[in-house]
Amino acid sequence: MRKFFRVLISIILILVLLLIINFLPTMSLATRKMSVFVGNWVNVYYENEKDAARDTFELADKRAGELATLLGITEKQDINIYIYDNQKTMQRKKYGFIAPLLGLDWYIGDNIGTSVILTSPANPGKVHDYDNNKNAVLHEIVHAYNHLINPDMTYWVDNGLAGYLSGQKPGDDMTIYGAIPSLKQTQVKGILAPITFANFNGYPFSYTYIEYLNYTYSWDRIQKFARTGDFETSFAASEQEIYNGWHHFLISSPHQDQ
Repeated sequence: MRKFFRVLISIILILVLLLIINFLPTMSLATRKMSVFVGNWVNVYYENEKDAARDTFELADKRAGELATLLGITEKQDINIYIYDNQKTMQRKKYGFIAPLLGLDWYIGDNIGTSVILTSPANPGKVHDYDNNKNAVLHEIVHAYNHLINPDMTYWVDNGLAGYLSGQKPGDDMTIYGAIPSLKQTQVKGILAPITFANFNGYPFSYTYIEYLNYTYSWDRIQKFARTGDFETSFAASEQEIYNGWHHFLISSPHQDQ
């Protein structure tokens, strides 16, 4: 029995050590010899791809104030953006050494609290191009602001707002994205949420969810909902009723921004 416990403790210690080693890259978002552009709304740290970083910085600093206002934020926040020349470096800063082994070619950016991590548009990888990689910085800035106004915001609403406010509009024919997500799918959460969300095309569908709310209610109510996550006080409707209305919105006619 004692031998069993010694072996068990050894296994646990080895697993803990491997876990610690895996997450070593996440201990610091900055890499060696990073330079910085300091703006009115954001600061952008970058490695060697200076021109792409400047291009991204100019877009981010120009639009960040507008995005903040739409979310009810009136003052500059501490938003730092880290741009990495290599997609693998970016992924490791979020999930450690294991991240590049997962084959997430679409994964070019994220936020960690109010910090944004992004792959350089100069090296966008296999799935993206320069422009949509650069524009992804706006999506991630919205995530950073969402973290400030409501750290408990659902993954579905967080990405819906990020996609909608950054202008990542899907095509009018939503059938190309597969089946409409179920109510349960819109409640996705947990460590595997990013993969699950991407697998049911959560990005385009969550965009239309915010589009529906804006079309049916008002941006003031959406702003309140973003802060509270309360369907009843924001829309005088339950989560199920909002879901049903959105579902009808998708299938009844081509949806258009209002």
